[in-house]
Amino acid sequence: MSEAAVDSAIGALPVPADPWIVDTGCGAGEILTRALRAHPGARGLGVDLDPDAIAEARARAGELPAQFEVRDAATVDGAFDAAVNIASSHVHGGFPRVLEALHGLAPVALYGEGFWKRPPTPAFLAALGDATEDELSDLHGLRQAIHGTGFAIVHEWLAGENDWRRYEETLATAAERHGTPDSLAYARRIRERRALPGGTDTLGFALFVLRRR
Repeated sequence: MSEAAVDSAIGALPVPADPWIVDTGCGAGEILTRALRAHPGARGLGVDLDPDAIAEARARAGELPAQFEVRDAATVDGAFDAAVNIASSHVHGGFPRVLEALHGLAPVALYGEGFWKRPPTPAFLAALGDATEDELSDLHGLRQAIHGTGFAIVHEWLAGENDWRRYEETLATAAERHGTPDSLAYARRIRERRALPGGTDTLGFALFVLRRR
């Protein structure tokens, strides 16, 4: 997703003054720290099971009023003003269960999810690590699931071809720079998947600002 789209989505969150924001599957804390800077007075809680990512998130946050915890997202509860989950639906059992979890956490959500732009081939699914077609929906089904959970879509952004190229090339290059056998194999899988028929136009990504209806 472009930097402009991410900034727009974060800035468009309809939160009250001094909001309490939770990010489930927060990784290294990039989105949550940006949200805290965009909404003065905000406080944040980020949870992830990766201790290295949480350590990086704590360093990134600096003096921001953010807590980062190595913690299962299923254990998070409370009254938050906004919930964030970007490409981390697996922490809530995958799509579409993630939507129910976000709906229960906060009246507002920043949600990023993949979708099928076209039906995936068996070779493409295998290249994704033996993924299955039912793990995602097409864009229409994704929107229907959002509405069916009780959210309204306030804003929507879709990743473009250049966004995908930049993202996957960055992943592959970083993995190659790391240089371990596992990281080199990971980079090779990315490049081989992109070279498949439909390798660059099967998977899409959408970023939504949602509000409970």
